[in-house]
Amino acid sequence: MTQLTERIENAVIRIQTPWGLGTGFCLNTYNCIVSNRHVVQGCREVVINGCNFKKRLAKVLYVDPLYDLAFIEKPNDIIFSELEIAPQELELHDGEPIIAVGHPFGLKYTNTKGIISKAYRKQDGIDYIQTDAAINPGNSGGPLINLEGYVVGVNTFIVAAGQNLGFALPWTYLRKTLDEFNNINRVYSVRCHSCSNLVTENDFQGGYCPYCGVKMDKEDFEGKLFIPCDTSKKVEQILTELGYDVNIIRNGKDSWEIYDWGISIRINYVEENEYVVADSSLCILSKNNIARVYEFLLKENAKIPRMAFIVENNYVGLSTSCIKDEDFHYETGLDLYKRYIDYCRRFANVLINRYGCQPIELDG
Repeated sequence: MTQLTERIENAVIRIQTPWGLGTGFCLNTYNCIVSNRHVVQGCREVVINGCNFKKRLAKVLYVDPLYDLAFIEKPNDIIFSELEIAPQELELHDGEPIIAVGHPFGLKYTNTKGIISKAYRKQDGIDYIQTDAAINPGNSGGPLINLEGYVVGVNTFIVAAGQNLGFALPWTYLRKTLDEFNNINRVYSVRCHSCSNLVTENDFQGGYCPYCGVKMDKEDFEGKLFIPCDTSKKVEQILTELGYDVNIIRNGKDSWEIYDWGISIRINYVEENEYVVADSSLCILSKNNIARVYEFLLKENAKIPRMAFIVENNYVGLSTSCIKDEDFHYETGLDLYKRYIDYCRRFANVLINRYGCQPIELDG
């Protein structure tokens, strides 16, 4: 079982958009990443990362409102474990054990075991696999795996008011859609939710399906423009000036996370309270030099205005004071965050190399 879950995790992808997080999984045979349409909705590009590569942008290749599927560009320079779709003739049975893999609530690489509660449960004319494996927000788009290691479904939705009521699109729909996509030479396309034809950008006619005339969602073809609020826009301008690609480090519409130099820096705009704040994880507290580390932190605390060290759960961090909207200006914010990032880098180096604190294992 351990070998199976390790192999699965190597092929499972974390997907990030300005509006949320989700899961995908790589299929080498089809040279793409599979996820849900609702995970990537409104995006022609998404941020992906895996256990063996850092965050990067990837193109959305296909979206499917009918089956809630999406295909995403697979990085050619990364080696993924081989995940196989179940054979067409496979039969599932009620009570059969399965594993759901994903990133629920942003918690990376979570495996949940369960059983197939109902092998075929029809919803809106489509057969789904009902499972009691815990599927939560962030799991969407992840694989449902049987004990033979085959992908038997794509985790798609839950019944919010239910207890352990998860539903996965069966592999038969996935295989059929992948074959259809390959048959049109992998041209960007969207499945019509009414007649089920694949509609390419060239065929899309003024918002309507060229085959049946039904109105289609323009955002599936054109994407949706992400417009940050005024304060978040200032933060992104500052981070861009400091050399960061905000499309990569954006961790939600008002949140950014920088993984660099062995440290993690988080910047958040708390809209309901109208302030911006940054905090970081620099290192893990040394077991042998705790008194010396605290003495160093207390002395340095007095020298760095608008910042303070925090030790929590053995992690040493540096935080900025909260800055209210009306006080957050581009010039002062640029100066503050430039100094803050430099301090984070310098103090992490001192704490690790002089005081024996331990580096943090980053997976961003």
